[in-house]
Amino acid sequence: MHLQTVPSGNKTTSPHRPDIFNGGAIIDENGNEVPITEEMLQKAFKRLEKAWVLPRKK
Repeated sequence: MHLQTVPSGNKTTSPHRPDIFNGGAIIDENGNEVPITEEMLQKAFKRLEKAWVLPRKK
């Protein structure tokens, strides 16, 4: 990875590279890295939303 120097100081930043994975992943039962997708997150949130129960007042 090459860093670019930002003219306004000593900060450096990496150029945007959509061809390089930059996110979360899980490891499946065969040891393969599987990127976490938007669809996976939405399904998980929907399941949590359906399973959520309002706590009782004490």
